[in-house]
Amino acid sequence: MSFTLRSILLATILYSTQAAAAEFSFVSGNPADAFGNSYSQTLDGLTTTATAWSTTGKGSRFETAELEIFSGFGMGVCNRDKGLNCSNANTMHALDNKGSTDLVLFSFSSAVTLGNLRLQQFGGDSDLSLWAGSGSLALAGQKPNDLGQALTAVNVSRIDTIKTVDLAAFTGAYDWLAVSARLSNANDFAKLHTLTVQAAVTPVPEANSWTMLLAGLGLVGFAVHRRNGLASRCRA
Repeated sequence: MSFTLRSILLATILYSTQAAAAEFSFVSGNPADAFGNSYSQTLDGLTTTATAWSTTGKGSRFETAELEIFSGFGMGVCNRDKGLNCSNANTMHALDNKGSTDLVLFSFSSAVTLGNLRLQQFGGDSDLSLWAGSGSLALAGQKPNDLGQALTAVNVSRIDTIKTVDLAAFTGAYDWLAVSARLSNANDFAKLHTLTVQAAVTPVPEANSWTMLLAGLGLVGFAVHRRNGLASRCRA
């Protein structure tokens, strides 16, 4: 196989090995009842781990809560004021801000770009506050404002259906995503259905960059071929 053909095949392989989006579902697989529990899924080598938190700690600071998944409805939180397995409470272990603000932290095994978050709205409102960052996030003892400026996702429809939150405003690569009921409110109730992310990869050159690369490889191949031809004539 010629140098030029090998180079073109290599470039084609590099172009085609982009990571596919992974959709993590949270409508089944309830974790054990315990404060500080967690729920993990692995898709295509990427692991997402969810943990529950709420501002029930001293001074309205975050402390561990119980992560709950109600089959067919989605993921929510039972905080320490509601008690374990709070399915009989009015909030139905939703992610909510009634009394205290509940939060679900998603930690990823490698950096990702964020796609969208789907949720089931309850009670006619399901506004969210969201943060994303790199490295690890230690929530215990922190206040919501310690996380920095939140992205607010407002669902304007009062109809309790499945909602989709576009996460395109988070433009980088992230190791974690924190999702809470909207800060400073007390009427938001949601169960999280799915989270779509994509493993971060080395940026692929744009089409015009590929054209220049392939043209350059072609010139290199031509030069090598010409040099080999001259060498053969000199030996003849």
